[in-house]
Amino acid sequence: MRKVNAVTTVLLIVLFLMHGIFGAMNISGIGFIPMTAVTYIFVLLLAVHIVIGVMLTVRTIRVKKKTGVSYPKENRLFWARRISGFAIMIFMLVHFVSFSYTDGDTLRLHRFDALRLTGNIMLVLSLAVHIISNARPAMIALGIKRLREYAADILVVLSVLLAFMGAAFVVYFIRWNFV
Repeated sequence: MRKVNAVTTVLLIVLFLMHGIFGAMNISGIGFIPMTAVTYIFVLLLAVHIVIGVMLTVRTIRVKKKTGVSYPKENRLFWARRISGFAIMIFMLVHFVSFSYTDGDTLRLHRFDALRLTGNIMLVLSLAVHIISNARPAMIALGIKRLREYAADILVVLSVLLAFMGAAFVVYFIRWNFV
């Protein structure tokens, strides 16, 4: 199950980056790239990832109850991963509501106010925490042993892309409210 989750995670990261880059280009006015297919595949894989994550968390809680032993200090990273994943689910709802409202057969956008901006920025931040904190277990599950030499490069690229996505939300907010 962990191997399936690791492969799903890699696909999710690729689709997330595509969705994020295309979406950032769309909302910042750089260009328009249709994202419907990417988004549907992304949501399907995300559902698989959530189900597996919940199953693994339930299994861990059962073992904790069965043994009666808890190591809160040693399990902080485990819980940070779970909490950041839960935060992503909450902020994804904000993101979904921000960018998908239909009026009959027509797609309409809500006014992009400060609350929606904050929720979407929080989505980007919680995604950063979740991806970074889960990088090592994903690499182990995939059998990748030599990540250290590429880790800094990967973090720089990921940081730039996440900053681009966050900045696009700010540009979109400014376009909605001040232009």
